[in-house]
Amino acid sequence: MLWDTDIFSEMDRLRREMNNLFSNFGHTDGSTTFPLMNVYDDKEKIVVTAELPGLGKDQVAITFSDGVLQLSGKQQPLAKTKGITVIRKERSEGEFEKTLRIPTKIKRDAINASFNNGILTITLPKAEEAKPKTIAIEAK
Repeated sequence: MLWDTDIFSEMDRLRREMNNLFSNFGHTDGSTTFPLMNVYDDKEKIVVTAELPGLGKDQVAITFSDGVLQLSGKQQPLAKTKGITVIRKERSEGEFEKTLRIPTKIKRDAINASFNNGILTITLPKAEEAKPKTIAIEAK
């Protein structure tokens, strides 16, 4: 055979990539992209950071249920646009909601969040059974 991989699985992968590429085409409300998030995993915790420029902590809601972290809120318009012509508008406004599945068990009572300079940081400590266990090897 000429290929090391299955041609049909490669075609399926390409189809998924094309769908992802065009999934937000024509959307201007930011509902699927806002806020931009990074997720980090270490041995002790999962840390999620989200960019929320111009928002205060009272404008954002965070929930965690059944392994799903959800951020929601509302971005207010920056300027009054009634009676003026908007030349360019790239920043979204209105309600937003973004969910993220957390693939490990979390200590729900120890979750905390902080807000600094428009960056929301959510720390989700891992439950003991989710942390990696080091196994000592006995020499004989």
